[in-house]
Amino acid sequence: MNYRDGVAVPAAPAMALLLWGLLPSQTWASGFDAQTLHQRGIDPQLASLLLDAPRFAAGQHAVSLRVNGQGRGRLEVSFDQQGNLCFDRALLDAANLRIPDDTEHCHAFLAQFPQTLVEPDPATLSVALVVPTEALRPVLQDISGYETGGFAGLLNYDLTGFYNRYGDDASRFGSANTEVGFNAGDWIVRSRQVQTWQEGQSRSTHLEAYAQRTFASHQAVLQAGQISLYNPVLSGAQITGVQVLTEHALQEQGQSAVIEGIANSPAQVEVRQNGVLIHSTVVPAGPFSLNDVRRLNTRSDVEVTVKESVGGERRFNVPAAMLGLGLPAPGYSVAAGRVRNVGDAQGDDPWVVSAGWTAAVHPQLTLGSGVLAASEYRSAGLSLGWLPWLDSQVQLSTQLSNADGREKVSGVQTDLSWAQRLNDQWSFSTSNSWRSAGYRELEESTYARNQHSQRSRYRDQQSVNLGWSHPWLGAFSAGLSRSANFAGDSSSRALMSWGSNIGAVSLSASAEWQMGGAQQQDNAVYLNISAPLGEQRRVRGWVRHSAGENRSGLGLTEQIDEQLSYRVSAERDSRDRQVETSVGLSALPRYSQLDLSYSRSDAQRSSYQGGARGGVVMHDGGVTFSPYPVRDTFALVTVGQMGGIRISTPSGPVWTDWQGQAVVPQVSAYGRSPVEVQTRSLPRNADISNGLAMIQAGRGAVDRVDFGVSLTRRVLLTVSTDHGAPLPSGASVSTAEGEFVTLVQEGSQVFLPNVLDQPPLWITSPGGQRCLLRYTLAQKADPSVYFETAPARCHAP
Repeated sequence: MNYRDGVAVPAAPAMALLLWGLLPSQTWASGFDAQTLHQRGIDPQLASLLLDAPRFAAGQHAVSLRVNGQGRGRLEVSFDQQGNLCFDRALLDAANLRIPDDTEHCHAFLAQFPQTLVEPDPATLSVALVVPTEALRPVLQDISGYETGGFAGLLNYDLTGFYNRYGDDASRFGSANTEVGFNAGDWIVRSRQVQTWQEGQSRSTHLEAYAQRTFASHQAVLQAGQISLYNPVLSGAQITGVQVLTEHALQEQGQSAVIEGIANSPAQVEVRQNGVLIHSTVVPAGPFSLNDVRRLNTRSDVEVTVKESVGGERRFNVPAAMLGLGLPAPGYSVAAGRVRNVGDAQGDDPWVVSAGWTAAVHPQLTLGSGVLAASEYRSAGLSLGWLPWLDSQVQLSTQLSNADGREKVSGVQTDLSWAQRLNDQWSFSTSNSWRSAGYRELEESTYARNQHSQRSRYRDQQSVNLGWSHPWLGAFSAGLSRSANFAGDSSSRALMSWGSNIGAVSLSASAEWQMGGAQQQDNAVYLNISAPLGEQRRVRGWVRHSAGENRSGLGLTEQIDEQLSYRVSAERDSRDRQVETSVGLSALPRYSQLDLSYSRSDAQRSSYQGGARGGVVMHDGGVTFSPYPVRDTFALVTVGQMGGIRISTPSGPVWTDWQGQAVVPQVSAYGRSPVEVQTRSLPRNADISNGLAMIQAGRGAVDRVDFGVSLTRRVLLTVSTDHGAPLPSGASVSTAEGEFVTLVQEGSQVFLPNVLDQPPLWITSPGGQRCLLRYTLAQKADPSVYFETAPARCHAP
């Protein structure tokens, strides 16, 4: 029996087991005894139907198909009255089998390939086929079996706004990090830009615009347009041209950085690389972590500017080594084009060619090389990646440069890094970079940057990171970086963090120190404790020290549901004894991410902060919104025409819109990405054949997944005869053609899983008497209940 909302629903595959338990073993060995079946209350015709072997009832069934041990997905298949599988065109296509030369709906596949074994398993709703190799269709250029093609346009947005008032003074700031483009026939076309507004002035930085396509047969990627030049050994540059690189190199080329820091107040944060603004946002007071900053290249430092709302501005550099260099991807890269000036530097745009190559010459040794040449600039480099022992990685690289432009100089740069995991608790990494006075990168040699950017040139850099974790004491990490320029000035920055849980109580600490230069006293320490007040509500307290003052606060956060949370807090300054209160709201209204906050202090200072993040996809079925940014490979999902259906994706939950459509914003290219419909969000009168899909798509594809949903009308009937007597338990319910449907349960109840387009049903008692089942239902079904109840009569013919 299957039980649904407390009602026992017989399952056809279980009937054979039921009969086996009711009848003696000798009865099965010699057929069956009709008299014994009558005594047990079982229709002998039902025993005849299920005696031969476990099989599916006649009709259509959604099953999982396997062919020669390989999964072929889930599909609808048909069985006849004898339980024979119908080899129709849909089944042959799904199983990748040859089509026999006949015109029948159910092809004579078994007659053409008699060695075929069909193994139905009703208990697991699966069918396994074992076929000879000649029955399989030839695979023509089946490189990976991933979905390809599709067309859709998209817009990704990350918007922030900040308004601060202090007495009669006010300041406004806004930023928009946007990406627009489309996917068409596996081509990826994108344009990325950053727009900022401050004090009535607007500034726009166009970062890149390119077209890209992966050629899977060659495992290569073609990029054209305004692109980031990739070289596995040398520092890249922004060019307008063409580039071909190994598919695996895309992961390193598009590597996102995680940038950490502490804000003393609600602050504006700007991230620059090579003097170019690449990201802008607003963060609240306290520790912050920017998790998705896409860099121009992986070998140039990043400069972070923090503009506090209470006044003041500070900058710090994050060495490229601290953001992770990693071992270059095996393969090659070649590029040609003109250098592109992204920032406000002055200079010409020379032609440049680049080539790189990386290969594993030994399971523990990787070699890389690269060359780059422009009209007045040349560079070459070598790299060595070594895995000396378990959980250890050493990387050494050397680059030579020769510049004949504004400066006729030559130089060398050497980088050495080592990462080691000592045991389950301890790990560390260290790196060192040194360059001679004449070393120049391509963009440094081509463009004359402003004075501030020139100061970012360094002579040597060192960094070290230490990590430690303990099951009881939590996790600890610390990092220290030092940089020195050729004028003899040096500066250092240190970060430390610790977090642990004691039961349901969370403890954490963060610290930041700036040492050297004008930022010597710009240090911050932040301590936080959080405890639960119920299942979804938490109270937290904190103490922070920064800029020579101490602040302590108390706050409350509550996750109302998965789409809405709020926070309130009050913070006191120990120096001027002022109290600042704030309230914030974070929402996921199905189709976007929103964040709003307001704060006010005793000194008549108030500030407003807001942000929105998400994506929009335009396709042939309309416009669909996503609460998350849409990446280069994504999918469109349809669940009938039902809105508000929750779907689990690798990026997080999404919901269908009024057309029953939703976006899976990120699909693993050449991987497997599970997408599942949460059946509890479906109406009670809806059935879904399979709520789980495994998306396998090539890079740039726009896959489409259509979850088959059908409306049903389930009914639990209480049946009586013409004379008002109940029916015997175990009587069979079938169609006029003899197709078995279900059994009469105790209490003369009959459960029908779907009465829509239901043919007339007949009930046959163990004594052989038959009667026609008749009932009347309401004109409209109630979608809020799983099944309806109604009386019924069984009329004798």
